[in-house]
Amino acid sequence: MYFITVRKNSIISFLLIFVIMCIGIINFVYAGTENKEEGIKVPILMYHSVLKNQKSKGTYVVTPEQFESDILYLKNNGYTSVFVSELSDYIRNNTPLPEKPVVITLDDGYYNNYVYVLPILEKHQMKASIAVVGKFTDIFSDADSHNANYSHMTWEDIKEISDSGYIEISNHTYDMHGTNDRFGCFIKKSETKEQYHDALTADVMKMQKLLKEKSDVDCKVFTYPYGKIYNGSIPIIKEMGFLASLSCYEKMNYITHDESCLYLLGRFNRPSGITTENFMKKNGI
Repeated sequence: MYFITVRKNSIISFLLIFVIMCIGIINFVYAGTENKEEGIKVPILMYHSVLKNQKSKGTYVVTPEQFESDILYLKNNGYTSVFVSELSDYIRNNTPLPEKPVVITLDDGYYNNYVYVLPILEKHQMKASIAVVGKFTDIFSDADSHNANYSHMTWEDIKEISDSGYIEISNHTYDMHGTNDRFGCFIKKSETKEQYHDALTADVMKMQKLLKEKSDVDCKVFTYPYGKIYNGSIPIIKEMGFLASLSCYEKMNYITHDESCLYLLGRFNRPSGITTENFMKKNGI
């Protein structure tokens, strides 16, 4: 009787262990599926001007040393920079992404990006996307002042950095970045949806045409000025052939095989006055 009881208890214990193991395996497989469905984690950083003396220039102006410190942090922590178009290639063409991708972006097309940022990218074999504004580019192409403190890049500069292989150019509109009576890509109160459609299309496609004619750039990424977004603009941006769009929403991106995840990508705006490590860790990088 004792032998039977012990044997029965052993069988019960074995069955309990077996059930627990099965539950663990199921949870592991399910967790793996969840992570796969969640997508590939891709942080996107946003910079503006990069100047040696940034203190009097604004909150979102960093020094070349700060920018290079950020680049070194990314490299030392296993990140590989990619273009926004490479995220599209992953989704649409099944082109592999690196294990830890990161996207570096700079807004507005300042000439100091050419002076300070490009050499740092070349030195460390990293890539970045620069969003350029057509109106500013026209103004400084005519003036040709090439002053790192305030100038924007010319069409010739844009061609040169694009040809470098380290820079991808993004369309930041022709004239919707503070030089007319529209604030970003918002619809005006007096506009119909049809009028808005025509106005946005005319402005952005003008920029596309100039980028191709003057800089030989086929632009596939759109960056919203000021991050001001009217929801009705999203299908128009797609209609114009853009494969992705960048917002100013501060959030992490998870790239799945659904093309919709490429529109209104989030970015972490890099301020001055905070160390590289604190900025990165604050944003989960």
